Amino acid sequence: MIRAENFYVVRSPLLPVNTIQQLSHITNATLSTVIKDIFLDPCLQEAIYIASPELYQEWQKWQHDTGISEKDQYKLALTLYRYLLRMSTRCTPYGLFAGCATGETTDHTSIQLQEKTAHKKHCRLDMNYVAELAATITATPAIREQLRYYPNNSLYATGAHYRYAAYSIKNKIRTYFLTAVNKSPYLDQMLATATTGARLGEIRDSITSADITAEEAAEFTAELLEHQLLVSELEPTVTGEEFFVQLVNRLATLPEAETWTRPLSQLQKILQTQHTGVEKYTAAHALVKSLLPDTNNKDLVQTDLFLATNSNQLSHTVVNELSAQMGQLWKLATQQQNTDLQQFCQAFRQRYEEQEIPLSLALDTEAGIGYGSYSGSGSDHTPLVDDVHIIKQAPANNQPHTKMQDFQLQQLLTCLQQRKQTITLTREQLDTLKDTDTNPILPHSMYLMGSILASSAADIDHGHYLFDMSGCSGPSAANLLGRFCHGDEKLLAKVQACLQEEEAADPEKIYAEVVHLPESRTGNILMRPRLRKYEIVYLANSATPDDCQLLLSDLMVSVQNNKVVLRSKKLDKIVVPRLSTAHNYHQGLPVYKFLCDLQQQDYHTGIMWRWQIPGDISFLPRVQYGNIILSKSTWVLHKKNYAALAGAAAGDYMTLFREISAQLELPRYVVIKEGDNELPADLHNEVSVHLLVTQLLKKEQVTLQEYLHTPDNCWITGTDGKHTNELIIPLKNISSEKNKKDTNIYPASTSGTLPTRKFATGSEWLYVKLYTGTRNAESLLKSVIRPLALSMQEEKLIDKWFFIRYTDPDHHLRVRFHHTTDKGFWKTVMEKLHEHLAPYIGNGQLYRMQTDTYEREIERYGIHTMTFSEDIFHYDSECVTGIIDLLEEEEGEAYRWKLALRGMDSLLDDFGYRLPHKVALLKKLQLGFFEEFGGGKPLLLQLNDKYRAEMRPVSSFLDSAQDNDNDISTAIAFFDTRSGKIKQLLQETGIKGNDDLLSSYLHMFLNRILLSNQRKHELVLYHFLHRYYESRLAIAQKQQATKPLLITK
Repeated sequence: MIRAENFYVVRSPLLPVNTIQQLSHITNATLSTVIKDIFLDPCLQEAIYIASPELYQEWQKWQHDTGISEKDQYKLALTLYRYLLRMSTRCTPYGLFAGCATGETTDHTSIQLQEKTAHKKHCRLDMNYVAELAATITATPAIREQLRYYPNNSLYATGAHYRYAAYSIKNKIRTYFLTAVNKSPYLDQMLATATTGARLGEIRDSITSADITAEEAAEFTAELLEHQLLVSELEPTVTGEEFFVQLVNRLATLPEAETWTRPLSQLQKILQTQHTGVEKYTAAHALVKSLLPDTNNKDLVQTDLFLATNSNQLSHTVVNELSAQMGQLWKLATQQQNTDLQQFCQAFRQRYEEQEIPLSLALDTEAGIGYGSYSGSGSDHTPLVDDVHIIKQAPANNQPHTKMQDFQLQQLLTCLQQRKQTITLTREQLDTLKDTDTNPILPHSMYLMGSILASSAADIDHGHYLFDMSGCSGPSAANLLGRFCHGDEKLLAKVQACLQEEEAADPEKIYAEVVHLPESRTGNILMRPRLRKYEIVYLANSATPDDCQLLLSDLMVSVQNNKVVLRSKKLDKIVVPRLSTAHNYHQGLPVYKFLCDLQQQDYHTGIMWRWQIPGDISFLPRVQYGNIILSKSTWVLHKKNYAALAGAAAGDYMTLFREISAQLELPRYVVIKEGDNELPADLHNEVSVHLLVTQLLKKEQVTLQEYLHTPDNCWITGTDGKHTNELIIPLKNISSEKNKKDTNIYPASTSGTLPTRKFATGSEWLYVKLYTGTRNAESLLKSVIRPLALSMQEEKLIDKWFFIRYTDPDHHLRVRFHHTTDKGFWKTVMEKLHEHLAPYIGNGQLYRMQTDTYEREIERYGIHTMTFSEDIFHYDSECVTGIIDLLEEEEGEAYRWKLALRGMDSLLDDFGYRLPHKVALLKKLQLGFFEEFGGGKPLLLQLNDKYRAEMRPVSSFLDSAQDNDNDISTAIAFFDTRSGKIKQLLQETGIKGNDDLLSSYLHMFLNRILLSNQRKHELVLYHFLHRYYESRLAIAQKQQATKPLLITK
C-alpha cells in the first residue's frame, strides 16, 4: 500500500500565468515596444542577468538606444518574450525564473504566494569557481604547509602496485583516468602517516632517515601531491555545509590566510544580501576577478529561489486519493533491465563464482572485470580524446509484441473513429495490462510529481480536480529534493526524517549517500546537506566523521542469486547506495556509475505512460485514470504535409495556421515540445504562431501537446494573479517489509580470524581441473574419480575429496583432494591420476588437465563453517558419484532429476527443517531463479504446466514408502549414508544449519548430480519442490483444522 508523507514541495514560476493572456494582444509589430516596457521591472532584469549576463548586456544597450538595428531589436525582443513565457508558465526551478516552498498536508487546501520581492534568494558562488579558488589557495606555500593531507580515497592495492583515479583539467573540465604506482616501503609509510590526516612536514619526516635526506623526502612528497596520491583537506565536498562556507571557515583558523579570508568573507556577505537588482552580482564578479583574473561573469553565481507564502497546505483527502490511485497505476510499471549490471553479474560469476572480493578489484579493468563501458582500453588515459564524448546510438527496437501494444492500438482506433480526445482507463483494464501476475516490488520511499488542475482550492477539496502527472519514481523521495535542502531548513528536517524512516524499515542494512564530484560545475546540482548518517566517499571530500565514511577500500562485492551484494568490512553489513539528488550519472566513472546503478536493483522504480504504437502517428489522445492524467493529447506536425507554409510570407502564417488548427482540432493553448524543453504557445497570437511555424520549417516536424495550465485551471493565488504549480509529494510503501526480495542474500559473518583462503599445489589441498565434455565427465566420475578416491582413502593417502562441474566457458570437472598432515601427498595423487587418465588423454576425451590454486569461498560459507562445509561436500560427492554410477544411458536420465528432488528433501531433513521452514526456503530459492530467467507470466505458465504433468512421479519419489515400487532403494541407500555422516558431524560440531548454508548446499548438490544445464534445472526443480511442499503443508493444515478437540474435565 502506498501512502503520502505529511509534507510536499510546491514549485511555481516567478510570474503569474495571467501573463499569457496579457500578451495575447501582442503582434510582431508591437512586440519590441511591449517587451521593452515589461522588462523595466528590476526583478525581471535580475532574473535575466542570472540566466544570461550576455543577454542582460544586450538588453542594456537596447534600453539606452545604442544604435541596435530594427531586425536585431525584434530578435532580442523575441528572445526575451520566450524567457517571459518561461517565467510565467514553467515551474522547474532555474535561477529566479521559478522557485519552491515546503508545505504540509492538513484538513484543507490553500496556497497563497506573497509579493515576488518577498521571495528568498539563496545565492552561492558557482562550484567551478569555488574549486578553482580552493586549488589556488592550496598552492600558496604558506597555507599549503598548514593544511592536512590524506591519501586519495580512490586508492587501492593490487599486487605490487597501488591504483587510483586522478584527473587532468582541460578548459576547466575534469577528466578522470586510472593510473598506477609501484609500492615501496617509503610510499607505504607516507600513506600510513596521512591516513588520518597529516601536515606535509609530518609526511616528510615519516621517511627522513640516514638513507633519505630531508631534501629527497621533500621532493618525494611534492611528487605525491603532483600525481594526486595525496590530496588536501580543501578538496571540494558536495555534502554537509556548502563548500564555499567550509572553505571560508577553515581559512579563518589558519595564520597568514587573511589575504584570502578578507575578500572571501566580503564575497559571502554580498551573496547573502536580498536586494533586488544586478549590483550585487557585478560586485561579486569584480571581487572574484581580483582573486582569479580569468573569471568572467557567466555562470558565476548559482541562485535558487524560495517562495514566500501566506499559506501552503494540501488536503489530506486529496493526497490520500492520489496515493491510492497511484497504488493501482503501479500495475503498469515494468522492471527496467540494467544491461551493465546484468553483464557485471554474468562476468562476476564466470570469474569469481560466489566469492566476495574487494569492489576495487572487481571494477578494475586490468585485474578485474570492469563495469559498463570502462573495460579494456576504456579506462586508459588518452588526453587527446578523453574529452570527446561519443553518443551511443540507440539500439534497434526489437522488443517483443506486447498486450499493451494491442490495447493502445485498439483504444487509439476507437478514439479516431469516435472523434474522442481522451482514453479513460479502468481498474479492470489495469489488471489485464499487468506485466506479471505478481505485484511490482517497490522501494520503501518514492515521490510523485505533477500539477493539480482546478479553478480554486475549494474545488480541489470537493474532489473537482485533475492531476497532470510528470512522473512517479524512486528509489527515494529525496531524489528531487536533496539539492534544495540548503536553502530551506524546514525541508531539510522533513527530508532527513523521511530518510530515517526509510532506513528504519530495513535496519539490517546500511543506507549510504554516494559522495562524488565528477567535475566542478556538477557540484551545483550535487551539493546538499548531510542527509544520512553514512556516506560512501569517492573522489570528493566529506565532513562526515571518519567512522561514518565508507571508502572504496572498505567495500566488498559478491553476486548471490544473480543479485549484486555490497558489504562494508568494518561494519559487517550490507550497504545500499543512495544518491539523493537528480544527477544524470550515466557517463560517470565505473565506481560512481556502479554505485548509482545499484540503487535500482530489484525495484520497479517508475511509472510513465509510453506509447508503443509503431509508425507515423499524427495524433495521440489524452490518457487518464481517475483524477490522474498519464499522458496529454499530442499532435505531430510534419513539414511535408504543409507545403503552403514553406512558401508563405511571415505575415500570412496566422491565416494559414488557423486552417491547420481547425483541421487538427487544436486547442487555443498548446506546448511546443522539443526534448525536455517546452514553450507555451497561444494559437490566437501572431507572435506565438510565428515562433511555431519558424520551428516547423526549420526542424521538419514539431510536436505539440495540450496546455492545461490556463488561468481557469490554476488555483494558487498571488498578489499579481494566479500561478501554475508543480508538486513533489513524497510517498512511502508501507508494505515494503513484505516485499523484501533479498532475504536469501547473505554475506556470511566475517567476524573472527579468517581461516586460510588460498591453497597452492604443495599445500594440504590439491586442486585439479579436467577439461572434457559433459558425458565424458560423467564417465570419468564413474570409472576413474570415484574408484580412485575410494582406494586413496583406504590407503589413507587422502582424508577427503569433493568435485563440482563447471564451465568457464569450457566444461570441466574441478576435483579437490585433501590430506591434513602430509603436504607431499599431492605427488602420489598426481601420479595415480596420470596413470588412470592416460587412456582418456590419449584418445582425446580428456583434452586438458591442469592444477590450480584452491580459493575458499569464506564469505559464502562462513569463517566457522568453512571446514564443516568442505566435509559436507565430501559426503555429498561420495553420495552423488555412487548414485550416478547406477544411472545407465537415457533410462537413467528419467531417474536423475527425480532423485535430485529426493536428495534435496533428504538434505533438508538432515538439518532439521520442518515443513513450514521448507516451504519458506524453497519459495526464496524459486523466486530468485524465476527472476534470473526473466520472470513473467509465460514462464510461470510453463512451470505450472510442467509441474501438473509431473506431479504424480514427484509425489511418488518423495514418498519413502514407494521406494521399492520405484526401484530406487539402492540409490536411496547412498542418501541414507550421507545423512548418517551429516548428522554425526552436526552432533560433533554443534553447528546449526541456516537458510544461507542450506541454499548453498542444495545448489552444490544439484551441480554435482545433474549432467548439464544446472541453473535451468534449478529453476524447474525449486519450482517443483516448492509446489509439492506447499500442497503438503495445505493438507496438513486442513487436517489439523478438522481434527476434533479433546476436552477433559
